[in-house]
Amino acid sequence: MAKVQKGRRGGGRKKRQAVPEAELPQRLNYLILIAGVAVVLLGMLVMSMGGTVSPLSVTVAPIILFIGYCVIIPIGIIIRKKKEPQQAAE
Repeated sequence: MAKVQKGRRGGGRKKRQAVPEAELPQRLNYLILIAGVAVVLLGMLVMSMGGTVSPLSVTVAPIILFIGYCVIIPIGIIIRKKKEPQQAAE
């Protein structure tokens, strides 16, 4: 049979800590993302210019696509603008 605990209730509400709002993407983030999409489109264009087994479509285009997808776009997502130091109370 279960024991009943008296005098101890979990009724006390915990104080909620102020959770900072998520930072919205800044203009710099959007510019970097647009540059990443442009690099990806350039890679697709380079890939379509070469033949099936041409060096352009087999080596150069995948390198450009890798830079666009795995370097520039993640930088646009991750980078944050440094916060300005708050001035002392006047």
